[in-house]
Amino acid sequence: MQLVRLCLIFLLSPFLSLAQNSGDTAFITKDIRRVKLHEDIDLGQTGQEKNFNTRIDSLQQWLEKEDQFDHRLKIKYLSGIKSLLDDLQNGRVPSKDSHQLLDAYRILLEADIKEQSIAEAIKNNSLAINRSLLGERTAFYENAGLAQARVFMYYQFIRERPDQILPTISNYLNESFVAEALITAAQKYPSDFYNYASAMESPLRKSMLMVDDAMVQLLCRLSADSSGRLLYPFIHAIITKETSYDSLKQVSKDAKKFFSLLVATQIHYQSDLQSGNPPIEYGEIFKLLEKKAVEIFINEINALHDEPDAVRFKIIEGLTPEELYYLMVASEDIIYTSSFVGIFQKMMSSMNKRKSDELLISIHFDRFRKFIKMAADYNKLDDFVNAMRPDQAKRLMKDFVAGLEKDMTLETAVDVVNGYSSISNASLKTAILKEVEANILSLKFNLDSEGVALYETIQLLLKSDADSGKSFSKQFALDPPYFLMRDKLLSNGRIVEQLFFYGDKDGKLSFENFLTYYTKSKFWKIYRAEKWIEIKSLQGKPISVFANNPFDHADGEDRDTEAQTALSMYLQEQQWEPSIVVHRGHSYHLPSTISQLPLSAKVVLLGSCGSYQHLSKVLDVCPDAQIISSREVGSLSVNDPILRTINEAIRTGQNLDWVGIWKHLQQQMRINNAKQRFENYVAPHKNLGLMLLKARGKNR
Repeated sequence: MQLVRLCLIFLLSPFLSLAQNSGDTAFITKDIRRVKLHEDIDLGQTGQEKNFNTRIDSLQQWLEKEDQFDHRLKIKYLSGIKSLLDDLQNGRVPSKDSHQLLDAYRILLEADIKEQSIAEAIKNNSLAINRSLLGERTAFYENAGLAQARVFMYYQFIRERPDQILPTISNYLNESFVAEALITAAQKYPSDFYNYASAMESPLRKSMLMVDDAMVQLLCRLSADSSGRLLYPFIHAIITKETSYDSLKQVSKDAKKFFSLLVATQIHYQSDLQSGNPPIEYGEIFKLLEKKAVEIFINEINALHDEPDAVRFKIIEGLTPEELYYLMVASEDIIYTSSFVGIFQKMMSSMNKRKSDELLISIHFDRFRKFIKMAADYNKLDDFVNAMRPDQAKRLMKDFVAGLEKDMTLETAVDVVNGYSSISNASLKTAILKEVEANILSLKFNLDSEGVALYETIQLLLKSDADSGKSFSKQFALDPPYFLMRDKLLSNGRIVEQLFFYGDKDGKLSFENFLTYYTKSKFWKIYRAEKWIEIKSLQGKPISVFANNPFDHADGEDRDTEAQTALSMYLQEQQWEPSIVVHRGHSYHLPSTISQLPLSAKVVLLGSCGSYQHLSKVLDVCPDAQIISSREVGSLSVNDPILRTINEAIRTGQNLDWVGIWKHLQQQMRINNAKQRFENYVAPHKNLGLMLLKARGKNR
């Protein structure tokens, strides 16, 4: 026993006289199996600190020279050394912790030799060190305390990675830390907790029910309730006793009252957020508000677009200005122009003597950038600004532009640049540009290079209308949305255009109306095939406009897709790549067109209702395409003039100047009484937010 103690003292001393250089240890044994192990250990010391390697060498020697260890034990403990060196080499343990790792190994080695439990000895180690010592290759696999030590290591793991509590804790439900861990999971990941608690018969849920914690019990109650998901976004209000579970459930049965409660809760949460007290699951309330705004109000208002306003907007009678505000900002991607205008006018008329800036103050400026952008899109920003108290417009523009660098998603910056592109008030545009410059100077002073880069990109983009985007294009090597060079549309010496028509009643009418102009024009000639037509320019630059014939679907056969596919194959055989692609059909046909979009498309005209919502799907296929879309109803009275104007421009050798084209179309629509329909269409140069995202993507 005295000899063992002397050996242990020798082992634990950091300064050992028997140290050798790394690589010289193999000679200390003649056993061929251990020679190989020593060689592997020596190799594993490569790149480690010299003093650390000296300590490893000394440990190797001691294990070999100690007579109390038989061959099996020597293999066991030497393998432990190799394992920890492997973990250092592979970065599983940081190299800076190499000495702590070796110290911990020696302490566990001493306990194992004495046949003592290692459970207490590991409690001062980091998780990385314990993983190395107690993992699958542990040298202490025979130690009676290993299982307990691994339980402690798991506890370390979930404290470092609380997101892994719920997926992994089922094997540890009898441990003392379960209640603490479940409370942590409920607080940090309530949505996941709700989902796990929904497994009614699981042992994990039974453990949850035994935890004395308000949040845990609330989530368990919600998960067992058929209305749980509807009530879930209110967990913060319930926990803080701003509302009760039972009263909330009662209100949820009345759709309009429930929407009002959602708005009131969103406003209250926004106040808490600005006070530095972010509510639990803050974002969930607005998600539900968006869903209910569309389900209860917007879908109906959109569907009644041909009805008188008294019928169409009856459903919003009695809503407060705040509730009407949230109806608009919560439905950006689906609201029609006329729907927005009607709700906006109702909001303004219901303000009584309140000013519009007071409305923004009452909702704590929640999503006001999106509202400003939408109001500008629908030509209502001037009305909103004119209803403010004196000098408040300047403050609004300052807030509109400030703090964009804090949003890593760039959503607010996109709203700003898209809003700017729709503003017609020159003084407001000037105010925005001044605030952008002020933010650049401030961020430069604070040495925020990322923020400066963002605002300088925005500045260049906002000024791009002065030079049709040439400076922006040069800076970021992107085609500006203000124009498209005609040469970029060429395919084998001509411009090829492909239109997708569909054979329902409206589709056939659209097809015949489309052909009328080209039938009468001396500049074009129509050539007919079985499944498609080609319209060829007779004068000017060579253009071929191809369109599939729309077919009847009365027998259930999808001949439109068959014709479209045949046309696409013909174009491929001719080695013609369509650079202009047009969708002519109802919105429910749009997915079919998008699925057939050629990668070569540079201009895409989506002539269906609500096609503005599908820009991202087009860009997934054609990331550089310039897109014309409609927020509301797609109409042949707009689609045909747009297409004719584009085709006449390129036939006569012009580039596509979208600003000029749009001005020409505005005049034409006024004459043709299609002005209201045309205002729903979004031109490529109005999608500045898309250019910002592309430019920032290149910067990174």
